[in-house]
Amino acid sequence: MAGEVTGDMTAQDTGCEFCRIAEGSAFARVVDEDRETVAFLPLQPVGDGHVLVVPRRHVRDLWGLDEATAMALTRSVLRVAHAVRSAFRPAGLNVIHSSGEAASQTVMHLHVHVVARYEGDRMGSIWPPPLSPEPGRLDVVAERLRTALAAGATTRSAEQDSDENGEMGERQATVEE
Repeated sequence: MAGEVTGDMTAQDTGCEFCRIAEGSAFARVVDEDRETVAFLPLQPVGDGHVLVVPRRHVRDLWGLDEATAMALTRSVLRVAHAVRSAFRPAGLNVIHSSGEAASQTVMHLHVHVVARYEGDRMGSIWPPPLSPEPGRLDVVAERLRTALAAGATTRSAEQDSDENGEMGERQATVEE
């Protein structure tokens, strides 16, 4: 379920490989960790300087992320990004997160890829060719987003995280076109 948050559940409860890594019961090449996050090398990295950063507690995707965990995750991503730059001197860096299968999320535990980029690397472009929207389309999109934000579609609160079904409840805004 999108936005699933399991709080203090163990890896055994969730069956999640990233939870097992976070609690230390599965092998990983951990490069950094703190009370709230763990950073480790993926099993199949794009290249040198590719690191995954995850929250220790099980959060399925971005929509299940509360502000406090988001802040801790962002601090860790920034720390890892600086370490990648110092260790490998890449020409560039991608910070990538995918929420949901349609966005290519394959492990259902929120994770951020910090990927060192080099001229001619095997990763290639991560953005599609430009496409000009129909006249007025960007105005419609901007208004839908403003309406959703005004209706309370913002980050999750601690109360929402404890909601057993993991949904945004009354704060969730659905905006029709």
